[in-house]
Amino acid sequence: MSEPADTQRCELCQVAIEARTGLPDVVQFSNGPTGSRSKLWSRVCQFVTDPDRQQLCINRDGGQSDLAQPGDAYPDAPTIELPKG
Repeated sequence: MSEPADTQRCELCQVAIEARTGLPDVVQFSNGPTGSRSKLWSRVCQFVTDPDRQQLCINRDGGQSDLAQPGDAYPDAPTIELPKG
């Protein structure tokens, strides 16, 4: 099945980003529900540190075109108290 002409696929992470006129873009992750460019940045793009790979990223604005929403980033893991032995 082909993607609509207004959909881009990232060579690095293989997400599809559908551009919607007048609405926020929609990101289709490989697994789970759709999200925003800011969610993609929070969970994937910010961790690409190699400059050559950064040039391939189609979300280089850091999701700034979308406002960050609660739940974009993964929550911090809770602190676990280990028994002293």
